[in-house]
Amino acid sequence: MLNQYTAITQYYDRWVTSGYYDYERMAEETYSIVGSGCCILELGVGTGLLAQQYLQIDPTCEFTGIDFTPSMLEIAKDRVGDRVKLLEADAVTMDLQATFDVALSNGGVWGILDSGDPWQFGGHVPGVEANRQGLQNLARHLREGGLLLLHLQKPHQDFDKVLSDGIVYSQAIQEIEETEDYRVLEKRYFFKKDEEVVARERIEITCFKPEISQTLLSEAGFEWQGKSPGDRFAIFKKRSSLAKGG
Repeated sequence: MLNQYTAITQYYDRWVTSGYYDYERMAEETYSIVGSGCCILELGVGTGLLAQQYLQIDPTCEFTGIDFTPSMLEIAKDRVGDRVKLLEADAVTMDLQATFDVALSNGGVWGILDSGDPWQFGGHVPGVEANRQGLQNLARHLREGGLLLLHLQKPHQDFDKVLSDGIVYSQAIQEIEETEDYRVLEKRYFFKKDEEVVARERIEITCFKPEISQTLLSEAGFEWQGKSPGDRFAIFKKRSSLAKGG
């Protein structure tokens, strides 16, 4: 399945904890926005790194994480145990039989490409209609006034980084399609040791043009609230039904 990370699961933690993400700071920033005791849904929980850090700050929260890569969920289960409800699910079609105060995505299902003003919404879900369906489905899982936190991602670029045990991580970015509404980037991941590729993965990232970005989020009932204090998240709020109707 496109956009799963099965082939690189065993190297994932080395890569994302090498400075690619600062999970402690991201957890602190999330907590500064949402406060204690919230019901939180992480879209693309991966190996549970952000969930683990967040629970250390607020053990009173109810944390649910979804992902559609089973091998990632296996590692997350070892990391967070029963403290997080982990589910194999697709954000576009999920039916979790629950509602949440907060949904967040950190390099997972969706994010915001922060290349200045205006920003662009996008992520791992391809095409306009699937994203429209997914955002509307997500809104149904959020309580009125609930928050959506989307990771602010700087423009993707090629680079290499040496990880532990002599593993070298490389990523290569190429634009493969542009339409009236969006462009599609192909992102290739490589892990090498002694010049030999030991794991590789390919994903596609859809980046919607500014007007379409705003339309998709607004149609689903999400209103822009601003950036988080450390500029790690874009904050949206689900409109109340009264406001939506009025």
